[in-house]
Amino acid sequence: MKQKSSGRHRADVEVSALESFELRSRRQVREAESSREARIAAKAEKKAQRALKKAARFDLSVEVGVPVRTAQFLIRNPLRRVRLIDRRPFRVVTIFTFAAGLVATASLPAYAMDPAVASMSKFAVNNNSELAILTQQLLSISGVSSADITRGNYSVKAAQLLIQQYALNNYRLYNGPTAADYVANPPFSKISGASVLAVAAKYVGTPYVFGGENPSGFDCSGYVRFVFSQFGLDLPHSVRAQALMGIVVRQQDAVPGDIVILDDYSHDGIYAGNGAFYHAPHPGDTVKLAPIFTPNVFYLRLKTSSK
Repeated sequence: MKQKSSGRHRADVEVSALESFELRSRRQVREAESSREARIAAKAEKKAQRALKKAARFDLSVEVGVPVRTAQFLIRNPLRRVRLIDRRPFRVVTIFTFAAGLVATASLPAYAMDPAVASMSKFAVNNNSELAILTQQLLSISGVSSADITRGNYSVKAAQLLIQQYALNNYRLYNGPTAADYVANPPFSKISGASVLAVAAKYVGTPYVFGGENPSGFDCSGYVRFVFSQFGLDLPHSVRAQALMGIVVRQQDAVPGDIVILDDYSHDGIYAGNGAFYHAPHPGDTVKLAPIFTPNVFYLRLKTSSK
């Protein structure tokens, strides 16, 4: 009679086909479970690595065991928890600060137009000889009191800014005769050097206004045009175009009333003799009689005469 198996060794027992299939199935289930756990662990490790890289890129603090939530995303990791510092408030503050600066910069000209506001700002004293020159201009066109100026409430730059703003405002309000009006009905029937200089001198102290061509504001060619319009001469409002309206004369042959033009056509004025000319210099300045400041000029005598 065959000896009965002890049951301790599987080899002692004959295994049927059904049992063999069941054993293989259990082994496959265990292998699949192990594989799934390995994949989960690998994914968890990858997430942890990504979180650490993100923390390093944004200069973020890292802590273990702390759940993470920011304004934009949530990071959860079974191995490491990363607490991110939300940088958006810093960006918002920076953007609003920059925008406020732009608005303040754009608003400066508007505030500078009011002498009372400018006086309250207490600009630093600039003990420069220019301030004495600008004092009379401020008194004449902006209504600023001499006390404000002597107290040092205006620097040279602040005074120049006020002059420019008031000149522009006054220019826009001008409703007197224009150059075209004078060309149509000139007050002078004859043209001479003395009469041209007399008319040119009338506008000394007129503020410079870019594109200006009336007694409330002149640029260089607008000033020349307005002066000669009173003798019936219709000059264009352009230095280069005015240079085509006359004939060039030598320096030694130039006489008062001729036009002085820089070689690069950037500026012109009315020759007054003795190396000086009447001109509208630049923004912040006024029409004046001054020495010709460069040797690079030529002299032009107009070809046409008064009507």
